[in-house]
Amino acid sequence: MKKNKNVSASIIVHEIGDCLKRTLQWCTEHFEEVNLVDSGQSRDNTTEIVNQFKDYINVYTRPFDNFQNQVNFILEKSTKPWICGIDGDEVIYSPWSMDQVVKLLEKEGKTTACFDRINFQKDIYHKQPVRSDYQYRLFKSSKRATGQMHDLYDMSVERCMLIPKVLILHWGHIRSRDRLIEKTQIYKKFINIDNADGEMIKKHDDWFAQRNVEWDANAIKLVDSKLIQYVEKWDAIR
Repeated sequence: MKKNKNVSASIIVHEIGDCLKRTLQWCTEHFEEVNLVDSGQSRDNTTEIVNQFKDYINVYTRPFDNFQNQVNFILEKSTKPWICGIDGDEVIYSPWSMDQVVKLLEKEGKTTACFDRINFQKDIYHKQPVRSDYQYRLFKSSKRATGQMHDLYDMSVERCMLIPKVLILHWGHIRSRDRLIEKTQIYKKFINIDNADGEMIKKHDDWFAQRNVEWDANAIKLVDSKLIQYVEKWDAIR
């Protein structure tokens, strides 16, 4: 498999050990350069999983203070002209390499690519209802975060292009309702949460947990057999 030469993968991780091996294996198969920052504060096996890949990726440790600083820290480590931002519970399904997507962006004079995302919470056959969950994940390496959480990047200054056939596959790594509520409390500390979710999170401690339960109750059909096989392949990696 030919690895991306002009795009590096950037990852920040904290307490995501149950999904991280899948993501790191995918990244090492697809990118020449993978840069990861670990908070070093996880209570699970995150750091142990990271250490299993330290011969294949660039690992940095920085205590987590906020999303903006953590993201910018790892973005600065890239030596490639473009960066693909990956969460520790994601892989990407694409008929093209990220290098090929970059060629299209450059041809069209774009600075950022937008991908849709499928969210899996528990069993891989129970997925988020059909609705867009667009993510800005491929951008020039000069890009820096200016906000927090879901508003990390100021997209008003970008020339963005949606790439419909590229999908982010997102395994929701938090299975426990108590842990979901705990995460909600963390989210409520940030003021720049997106408008769609922000007010609900601020008002209701268990709303984030309830939303994920509702996702599990709705199944979508993946009519693309290659996509189904791809999901099953990567879901098997724990």
